[in-house]
Amino acid sequence: MNWLTVPLKQVAPAQASNLRFEPDDMVWHLTLDQIESQTGHIVKKKSALAAEAGASTNVFDDGNVLYSKLRPNKVLCPNEPGIATTELVPLRPRSDLLDRRYLTYYLRSNHFLNFANVAVAGVKMPRIIMAKFWKHKIPLPPLSEQQHIVEFLDQADALRKKRAEADAKATRILPALFYKMFGDPTTNPKGLVKKKLGDLIKVRSGNFLPAKNMDPAGRYPVYGGNGINGYHSEFMFERPVIVLGRVGVYCGAIHYSEPNCWVTDNALYVAEQSKDLHPRYLAEALRVANLNQYAGRAGQPLISGSRIYPIEILVPPPEKQETFANRFVALYGHERHRQDAGDHIERLFSVLLHRAFTGDLTSKWRGTHMKELLAEMEQQAKTLETPVAKKRVSKTKPKRHAGHDIYNKAALTAYITDRCHADDRPLGRVKVAKLFYLVQRKAEIELTEEFTRRAAGPLDDDIHKFLSLARKQKWVVLGRAQGELKPVRPGKDVTKGIEQAAKVLGTAKNKVDELLEKTKDWGWRTLERWATVLHAAEAIVASGGEVSVVTIKRSINEHPEWQAKLNRPEFSDENLASTINGLREFGFLQDK
Repeated sequence: MNWLTVPLKQVAPAQASNLRFEPDDMVWHLTLDQIESQTGHIVKKKSALAAEAGASTNVFDDGNVLYSKLRPNKVLCPNEPGIATTELVPLRPRSDLLDRRYLTYYLRSNHFLNFANVAVAGVKMPRIIMAKFWKHKIPLPPLSEQQHIVEFLDQADALRKKRAEADAKATRILPALFYKMFGDPTTNPKGLVKKKLGDLIKVRSGNFLPAKNMDPAGRYPVYGGNGINGYHSEFMFERPVIVLGRVGVYCGAIHYSEPNCWVTDNALYVAEQSKDLHPRYLAEALRVANLNQYAGRAGQPLISGSRIYPIEILVPPPEKQETFANRFVALYGHERHRQDAGDHIERLFSVLLHRAFTGDLTSKWRGTHMKELLAEMEQQAKTLETPVAKKRVSKTKPKRHAGHDIYNKAALTAYITDRCHADDRPLGRVKVAKLFYLVQRKAEIELTEEFTRRAAGPLDDDIHKFLSLARKQKWVVLGRAQGELKPVRPGKDVTKGIEQAAKVLGTAKNKVDELLEKTKDWGWRTLERWATVLHAAEAIVASGGEVSVVTIKRSINEHPEWQAKLNRPEFSDENLASTINGLREFGFLQDK
């Protein structure tokens, strides 16, 4: 018996709850960093921030499944109502067709992840392309079989969660050993000697290692600042080294490496150290020092030797450090055994998920309930053929505009127009369209789920709709065509559009202002080249390739609507190379 497969849009459309909260209501107020990827646990729970519900948030309840558009995959099945960032899409499974827990497990399974990891756009912060997401077909067993699958997986998931709770307690043992033996470094209750790190160690940056050189079958671990990033067939160091995360969210993370390893340029390593320090003790002393608090914050956290050298750490007598190191190694052995056991449980659960969505997990049960299941499948097919009645929206209530609606696109268009228009420099609609694309990429927002490859570059096909709306709102004025130029200029109420766009851009507003200031004098042909090359580069990076003139030309040539570009002077090899370098300088591309 083959299950039906149905597009997600048909059985789990994006639908927020119609709940409204009072300002002092205690509800979940979720951001992406409050959800653990693997288990869907919530790190923080309730807060009295219900008053913040608005255009930049989604309201959800216990009928939703929250799915993160950002990679890595994060999925949550809430059991209480709340408010979430718009990066979390509130799916509303149809109760007559799809079990909410079944959908949650499916979105965490490799069946879905293998699709999601390639259906992405964006370089710095890859997001799943929602147009592809909605078209993805989910296996749809009869409801009774979905519920039976969920019962199996719930039991296995409960064991995983108990293991995770035990692991969380175990991770506190090693830091506790340091404080027990040496006391709090801040108050130094044992009166130990304190010295500056600059007098004890020297750190250096690791070496660049392109992603293409990462070898899944390699023998040697690669440390990139956030733990082990993969394996490589070569190594930099024969001995273990102390690795310090240098940038980003893992800035200040400390690792005592395996022997025979590679350290990338996203990390620092201790190249020299005083003979007064045992390496194991030093690694833990650096961890306790919480180096992240000394990182520079311009753009993203960043640490360097000059920032951490003034920090003082305790320097106990050598015999005390030796005792600590011996105890640490013994405890760390138990820690590794625990980690191996945890990894084994995760692998078993992954196998269960695989079997669940191929039908193997419930094959025996299905054989004894075949008659009932066939009847359910017949009803499923009839239900799917019946259009879902659309709810009428009351005209007396104001419409809430979510992050992806035409209203916000119109506001962003007004913002671009206001920043780039000048009486001596008329702004055309084609140029607005290119800036609209680049601004979204720079701000790392996704008002447009998917830009279409048109002759003039990547285009939002709704542009006529949101330009028209911006005109009706009196945010912009659309002038009569002047030759090839179709002018756009700010309208008398443009301030309202600017205010709405500022809400949409959020903390990215300054980056966008800088981009528009640098590009407002550019011609539309230059902007077309930049938008086209960036669109092609994102596809190359998402597939694991390296951006170069050759790969960009190959990508452009793969699309019939873009092939003619390569015959134009604007797309010469020299101009393509200049554009690639420019995109890197502007922060659009991060590869090397």
